[in-house]
Amino acid sequence: MSFQLPATVPATALVSLALAASPASAAAQPAPAEDAPIVVTGRGLDLPPAAAAYDAVELPAERLSQSASGRIEDALSAVAGFQQFRRSDSRSANPSAQGVTLRALGGNATSRTLVLLDGVPQADPFFGYIPLSAIDPGSLAAARVTRGGAGAFGAGAVAGTIELISAGPAELGRASGETMVDDRGDTDLSVRLAPRLGDGFAVVAGQRNRGPGFWTTP
Repeated sequence: MSFQLPATVPATALVSLALAASPASAAAQPAPAEDAPIVVTGRGLDLPPAAAAYDAVELPAERLSQSASGRIEDALSAVAGFQQFRRSDSRSANPSAQGVTLRALGGNATSRTLVLLDGVPQADPFFGYIPLSAIDPGSLAAARVTRGGAGAFGAGAVAGTIELISAGPAELGRASGETMVDDRGDTDLSVRLAPRLGDGFAVVAGQRNRGPGFWTTP
């Protein structure tokens, strides 16, 4: 059915006719609330499908906390191929001499292994050493060690990748810590706080170590 409007029909009548022809459902939709909260939940990425093809070893929190020295490098030494630039751990070694490798590439203070804490590289951007004394194994949920070349982690992973995953309130509780004292006067104090703040949380960890040192030659 077709019809023609007279040429004398005003423009306002044409606008009214067009509005009347629009579907009523568009006007029936409620307007979004301006005060509705937007909740964003962040979490680590899942492992890629190709992760099964890599030579990876995962150490749970129980294995990381069983080291007698309380040092992350001594806990990682349980992985075959893990090697430090210095034989001494971070209690006495200078941070600038703390390099790690996974392929026996020879002594070098520049780390040949990419060390990540929640995805953030821990190597010094200029010299490449790893400040192992600043990493508390008690505040970690797990460590994943991948041996081999660069793979999917970039050019920094010449000898492999060590991924450190931080623990949250579910693993740490609201407060935790430990103290170790020996008969020589060495003391090691670690304290961790993981309070919940609204819908999120914060983790604060600190260490204090003190001792009389040691003699390399009797």
